[in-house]
Amino acid sequence: MTVFFYVQSLNCDKIKEITQQVICLLHVFIVNPAAGKGKALQMAEQIKKRFEGFSQPYEIKITQYPGHATILAEEALKADQPVRIYSVGGDGTLNEIVNGMAGSQAELGVIPCGSGNDTVRSLYKIVDPIKLIDVLPVSSTALIDLGRFNGKYFINIASIGFDAEVVLKSRIFRRSPLISGSMAYILGVLTAVLRMKKYRLRISVDQSETIEKDTLLSIFANGSFYGGGMLPAPMAKMDDGLLDFCFVDKVTRLKLLRFFPAFIKGKHVGMKEVHISRGIRTVVESDIPFPYNIDGEVFTGTSAVVELIPDYLNVLVPVEK
Repeated sequence: MTVFFYVQSLNCDKIKEITQQVICLLHVFIVNPAAGKGKALQMAEQIKKRFEGFSQPYEIKITQYPGHATILAEEALKADQPVRIYSVGGDGTLNEIVNGMAGSQAELGVIPCGSGNDTVRSLYKIVDPIKLIDVLPVSSTALIDLGRFNGKYFINIASIGFDAEVVLKSRIFRRSPLISGSMAYILGVLTAVLRMKKYRLRISVDQSETIEKDTLLSIFANGSFYGGGMLPAPMAKMDDGLLDFCFVDKVTRLKLLRFFPAFIKGKHVGMKEVHISRGIRTVVESDIPFPYNIDGEVFTGTSAVVELIPDYLNVLVPVEK
């Protein structure tokens, strides 16, 4: 764990002249103006207020299109001083930033302002964005693991199959200001049930014998939560050097409607259709394209290599005041 000390009465140039023990940090806030139906953009004034009279420099960068947060994170790494990069948005914005800074010495702070905010549930005890804006600039850091799915990093959860279809459907409901992130996900589940598909997959975990079976969904978890607070991997930890795998066999529509209430609460683990394991690498193949989800972003493909990259991201750990 790295701890930084702050001198608030001096500017950065003076700090560098006096001692090398005090590090002047640049704080870069990457804001997605569309996240949380505009909630993220409202945080800009809170950030400005927080840095009034604070010796450390800061910048607020507003994303303009999908993928822009990755570019802004990469640009922040070019600063001639240590940098802390803050994700001010939802899990999609956070994923883009992680893919721009993974493996670097930069430090990540999460200001959750999206509809689901699932990643932060596994990272922080404090989840209020205003409180986090206050404490993260003076917090220490810890190393966590990252997952990688076909070369793309994920900080929380990747998956294949039914729930990726659910993500696509739930986006429609999330556009409504009257529907919460968790409710949008539940409505997405009900919609996906009407067109429920099975996915014939060939799966190998940590070079084990390949198993071919019809599946409902396959989950690769670094964190515990997704879908607005659901618990697909209740035992997953982001710093234990392992991914939690959850493979669910195909089920009937009726059984699926019984399965999901348990799935929401993390009580599905003991069901006969559910197979839980832990490891660092899995390979999945199919003759037919399948949908897959990486931290809430959905793609399609016929093969996947999912692996754990240990101790690969510095994350700010909020201090409670």
